[in-house]
Amino acid sequence: MKTRFLLPAVLVSGSLVAFLGHGLQANPNSAALALTPDVIVGDIHDHMVHGTAGGQTSYSFGSTSCNIGNEVLNWVSWNNQHPVIAGNIYRLKDGRFEQLGLNWLKHGFTALNGTLCGSCQNTGGSTLGIGCSDPYSAYLNGFRSYLGPRSEVNSYNGYYPYPPILNPSYSGELARRIIVDNADVDPSQNAGARYFAEIQYMTADDNAEIGNGSNNVSWREISFSGSNAPFNVNFVGSTVREESAIMAWQLIDPNVMISEVQLPNDGSVFVASRTTVKPGGGYAYDYTVYNRDCNRSVRAFLVPLTGNETLSNKMFTDVDYHSGEPYVNTDWQAYEGLFPGRSQKIQAWYGGTFGANPNNNALRWSTAYSMHFDSDTSGVLGQVALVPFKPGTGKIFYANAVIPQ
Repeated sequence: MKTRFLLPAVLVSGSLVAFLGHGLQANPNSAALALTPDVIVGDIHDHMVHGTAGGQTSYSFGSTSCNIGNEVLNWVSWNNQHPVIAGNIYRLKDGRFEQLGLNWLKHGFTALNGTLCGSCQNTGGSTLGIGCSDPYSAYLNGFRSYLGPRSEVNSYNGYYPYPPILNPSYSGELARRIIVDNADVDPSQNAGARYFAEIQYMTADDNAEIGNGSNNVSWREISFSGSNAPFNVNFVGSTVREESAIMAWQLIDPNVMISEVQLPNDGSVFVASRTTVKPGGGYAYDYTVYNRDCNRSVRAFLVPLTGNETLSNKMFTDVDYHSGEPYVNTDWQAYEGLFPGRSQKIQAWYGGTFGANPNNNALRWSTAYSMHFDSDTSGVLGQVALVPFKPGTGKIFYANAVIPQ
């Protein structure tokens, strides 16, 4: 279905360019093949606190994968035909959903072919058989010599060089694991907050290019306890299979709206939005943009304004890469203003361009960035815009979201 958009202009490559009356981009990706492996995270079953330093603590989570497809899944330890495993922690606090930490990727080795997800057609250790499961403990998913950089993975087709090119020396308990600021999980500073662990598998024979990568992510609610860092981790409930942690926000708060945007010949980005009435008057607007597996990544997020509202309390939250990843961690800039030659206003957050530096801060796969502002006007259903970071087909994409009226 074609729709007309409320956003007439966007920030592209540092300039404001008008786009009027565009339609949503249909997903051109091919359907899944008749015979294909299909890996899911069947359980997030274990957790480990590794250590604390400099006001931060590192964590890892155990994961059991399942092959629910109708073909064996490659699991070869000595080349790039095995899954890599991303781990993340998110927080829902005061109505805002934010990512707190991420890891370097665990490289899979030796599938054990268990029965967590049903009957198993057992195969050798270099493949995960049909219906079979394979467990990794939190210790193994946090074993640093098995962890490689995210920056070398193409999230659309699952390609990465093996062994990893980037392999800097490391020391201390934080390196390469999921790193979280202690203040963000301290129970005494985060009353009412809820937390979520997320695991995603990425591999060459189960991804967006093939058409079966949409269910490679699962999440599980966790909590933190204790009076001093490092804080203890506790599981809350069971693993929610085959969906990303961003869906937990909507599950908890039905007022949250989530829209999926599939880029041509690439993966998907999700926009979650919410508006609430503030106790002292006015309205709070919260947006979280989550990149599940889009290799082009995102460099700007734009919200159309009517020109009649007054915005305040603007916030931007991202998650820092670490342990030698080459990416720039500079926060996106906020921009509120008129389009050149127009009375239309926007509120935007944007990072540097790919052309200026391929390592500029962009919203990359298995990552979420969050934006917030307050307004004196209530919300309506409209459309926001996403600007891709890397070159490719299409300079702007749209998602349904709540916007000020």
